[in-house]
Amino acid sequence: MTAEFTDSCPNCCERDIEPVKERCRGNRTRHGYQCPRCRQQWITERLDTAYRTPTRKAA
Repeated sequence: MTAEFTDSCPNCCERDIEPVKERCRGNRTRHGYQCPRCRQQWITERLDTAYRTPTRKAA
């Protein structure tokens, strides 16, 4: 699992929480989080192509 993403807790606003689980499905990645402060759990789903570095074509 890569810890390139962090999130903030939607319940208590604790910041920089790293995902505890990751699952890839097609071109989407789901990250599961649990706040160490209030124990709130949530999931984010990201479209992988939105986070790739764009490449430039040669002229």
